[in-house]
Amino acid sequence: MNKRWATPVFFAVLGWLFYVASKGAYKGFFSADDLDNLAWTRHAEFSSFLTGLVTPQFYSSNFRPVGHFYFWALGRMAGLDFRPYIAVLHVLHLANLALLWALLGRLSFPWAARAIGVLFFAFHMAVFDAYWKPMYVFDVLCAVFSLLSVLLWIDKRRWLSLLCFWLAYKSKELAVAVPLILAAYEYLLGTFSARALAWHLGGGAWFAIQALFSQGGRSGDYGLRLTPLTLWQTVDFYASQVLLARHAGYALALLPLWVRDRRLWWGLLASALWLGPMLLVPGRRFGAYLYLPLAGLAVVMAALTERVGWKWIAAPLAIWLGFNYAEMRDKRRATLAEAEETAAYVYSLAELAREGKDIDTVLIDSAPAGLRRWGVDGALRYTFDRDNLEMIYLEDSDHKEPRAEATLAVLSWDGPLKKLYAMRRPAALGDAAFVEMTRLTPVWQLTRGWYQREGNYRWTMPKAEARLRRPAGANAFEVTVNVGPDYIRSVGKVTLTVRVGGVNLGSRTFIQNGWLTEKFPMAPGAEGNVDVEFLADPPFQPKNGDPRALGIPIASFGFR
Repeated sequence: MNKRWATPVFFAVLGWLFYVASKGAYKGFFSADDLDNLAWTRHAEFSSFLTGLVTPQFYSSNFRPVGHFYFWALGRMAGLDFRPYIAVLHVLHLANLALLWALLGRLSFPWAARAIGVLFFAFHMAVFDAYWKPMYVFDVLCAVFSLLSVLLWIDKRRWLSLLCFWLAYKSKELAVAVPLILAAYEYLLGTFSARALAWHLGGGAWFAIQALFSQGGRSGDYGLRLTPLTLWQTVDFYASQVLLARHAGYALALLPLWVRDRRLWWGLLASALWLGPMLLVPGRRFGAYLYLPLAGLAVVMAALTERVGWKWIAAPLAIWLGFNYAEMRDKRRATLAEAEETAAYVYSLAELAREGKDIDTVLIDSAPAGLRRWGVDGALRYTFDRDNLEMIYLEDSDHKEPRAEATLAVLSWDGPLKKLYAMRRPAALGDAAFVEMTRLTPVWQLTRGWYQREGNYRWTMPKAEARLRRPAGANAFEVTVNVGPDYIRSVGKVTLTVRVGGVNLGSRTFIQNGWLTEKFPMAPGAEGNVDVEFLADPPFQPKNGDPRALGIPIASFGFR
């Protein structure tokens, strides 16, 4: 083929292959982080992004003005139409392929070596989520501006390089390593000059110092922690992700002993430096964070190709790309299944918000497993789009009860049917005297210590509370439990104590499994609302990794 057309044809084929591999992403839907970002950026002022962009400040709230502007702009243009978000993400990824091609050219690699380096970067399934989920646009944008900064530095356009470094950092904090990567380039491949690098190094040091003071010792997922154990955990995780095989990444550290090529050394060092900040955050370990570090490894692949010849690399690379495709099919299936649930949930919320203009309180009984708490919050804030919406989660042991005068909507998610049931409670509706655990359960009467419904029963915490209307003449209290065999094998027996209106009605001990109903006689009392308490002893700790301390599974309870 004419060399003039070789590169355009290569990129045309590469783009087509990437589209074929990733076209399923257009059938996906927003993740929890996406919904949270869409919700809060919806009401942000354009000026806030400009201010964040020019302010030399580390934001402990993780405000990244370049990446968050993506959600601000597309949120206004596309709303909940997922396809434009993915289209922009894919265009940015293809731009990174072009920038990487240019960088490998600046490093004087031959055409075949450049092609193999770009292929390695283009389809890596460790960063699958960066191709399929808008929440990783921060990493993709950071790569765009980081690669531009390196390219412009090599071209001696230092002030433009500094501007792109700034934009890279305002996309994601990984870019704090760019000045060190430029310094490594000058030391290994150029003429090192601390004076020439002063602005870059000063900016990187300024942001790094702010991060250490702000996040150092902070609890939570974003806290910076450096101990031998946390460092081992993060290094081992990424070493197992980078070549899609357990611990395989450690072999990369041996390459400089075999290949005496300073470009390879620089690529390895750049990859390690770009990954470095994530090694300090053991609470945030995701394969997609390798997106920018893989650009450094693409340089390593190009150097290996030049060292041994492309014919020796092409066959193993083809096998490895096939393995990537098989891995992608599994990830695609799981991602689309989760997206289908989330889309059904969010679109149902949008319909409820349109029809329920008077709803001022929502009680969340259950939600899709893949939609985290902040995702449910974001979906509610985005769809209802009102400041006075109160959100209460039933599982919170300290949740406050809905106001008696509130117009309440109870949200219960049926996972097998992929359907959201929204039950409304007008302010004038009174409490029930008997409660059964179905999708129509008046969960606003379950005041403390209850978990999500599982079929026709609901686990309690070791202590659970509820509120019932006591009818006139009621002389017995009934409770039905579903004691499973695993429960009995684990604790041997469980004792349930019931209190109504502060009066102890007695206890029952269960030593066999099954659906069991017990009645507790009680003295007649006045009609009206009463508090009910359930105490289960001993607590049940499941052995399947479930961290909850469970009480007893209750199917129904109330007055007879």
